[in-house]
Amino acid sequence: MEREKAPELFREEDFEKFFKENEKTAFSFAYSILMNREDAKDAVQEGFMKFYKARNRLDANRNLKAYLFQIVKNVCFDILNSRKNTEEIENIPLKEINNRIESMDRKKIIKEAMKILNRQERMVISLLTFEGFSSKEVGEIMNISDSTVRNHFMNGRNKIKNFIIKNYPDYARAL
Repeated sequence: MEREKAPELFREEDFEKFFKENEKTAFSFAYSILMNREDAKDAVQEGFMKFYKARNRLDANRNLKAYLFQIVKNVCFDILNSRKNTEEIENIPLKEINNRIESMDRKKIIKEAMKILNRQERMVISLLTFEGFSSKEVGEIMNISDSTVRNHFMNGRNKIKNFIIKNYPDYARAL
């Protein structure tokens, strides 16, 4: 992944371009943690505001996108901590399987499967698979080692696979 250099002074037009290039992926990442659209939008907005305020203190050798995602991750955790019942995020019960599996597309099945993962596994899979970060970059964002990233990825991937096999056998056979 290409590293973006922090300009001496992050001008407004530089920030606007950076925002447009990263808003959607930051939202997807925040949503993978919070599992709530409005909270994810709020987290992204607050994350970008914090990033903008810190723009003049950025290290020119730092991966700006990874730095942004680290901020968004921390904002998401703050939101989770402020919720009254954070346990419902960690232990989302499996929903009753829809009888019309044929009408569900792959994205919906994966989204449902992602709900059974713990927060760390969801974040790792989202960053590696959907956002294209390397395991080293994911480790930087999450403050964990490369081996822990790989462990969360393998555990999460196996849970998704088993969930699909158990709950969507027709879809699993088509894979």
